[in-house]
Amino acid sequence: MTVPKTEKVAFAAFAAAVTACALAIGVWIRARVEITDEEEHAVLPPGEWMKGTAGEQLRTVEKQLRGLDVTMAEIGYRFTELYFAGQDGNWDYAKYQAEKIDLALRLAVERRPKRKPSADAFMKEDLPVVQQAIESRDPAGFQRAMDRLRSSCMKCHNKEKVPYFTVELPER
Repeated sequence: MTVPKTEKVAFAAFAAAVTACALAIGVWIRARVEITDEEEHAVLPPGEWMKGTAGEQLRTVEKQLRGLDVTMAEIGYRFTELYFAGQDGNWDYAKYQAEKIDLALRLAVERRPKRKPSADAFMKEDLPVVQQAIESRDPAGFQRAMDRLRSSCMKCHNKEKVPYFTVELPER
């Protein structure tokens, strides 16, 4: 069986997001930033790639985490996993994926607050319907909820002027 190019791209983007997060956490743990009272200067071992004040280093980490593009790759991957978990009646895994979609999007709009108004309906109205269908273990309700969630994705994309990012229910 061959894996479609879009699935390969989505998985690669998801892997890049995980790698970026791991890199940022690793740098934070390794650096053990110390800030003096007299100046905002981070003390790092010689040869580290992050330079400058603590504030500049935080902006570097923020840049490495990127914007919603990486989050959307993660959400796209989890959307597919969620869909097939529900199709298979694997309700615990479906619940896990729905919770991770919710968390990823909440963190994304925290980083990019101007995107929150477009994402609100998805987070407050449509994803909870999916979560309710999962809790009730209702296959027909789950299918309707996923159709609604897919439509909500497209509404958000339209509001953000990126309608060419289409969302379809996965076939495999």
